[in-house]
Amino acid sequence: MSTGPLAQGSIDNRREPRYTVNWPARLDLGNGQLVEVKVRDISESGLGLRCERPLPEHARLKITVGVPDLHDPTRLQAVPGTVKLVFVVMSGHEWRLGAQWAELGEPARQLLKQWITKLRFG
Repeated sequence: MSTGPLAQGSIDNRREPRYTVNWPARLDLGNGQLVEVKVRDISESGLGLRCERPLPEHARLKITVGVPDLHDPTRLQAVPGTVKLVFVVMSGHEWRLGAQWAELGEPARQLLKQWITKLRFG
């Protein structure tokens, strides 16, 4: 996946460019059910996830993302939020989930903005 904006006119256009990452995350399905996922890309309004099982499209789920420290990527910070699943599709041997941020605290939003700036400009 490109780290720049998608081509204009693409059926996959989004409001914002997405940037490739490989971060751990956990979705809370309720009733004590947790699902480990990988964050494959981020933008200010959403994220792409990889998962080993399908999840209900349009579900609103709590998520905790392991976001690396900006200066020491071996240290992870747990960033909680809530996402709404926009799409769920099978791709190879995994499920790809598109999610929009439904709730995200200001400190978490600022950390993600800093990461996006770092990914955009290096």
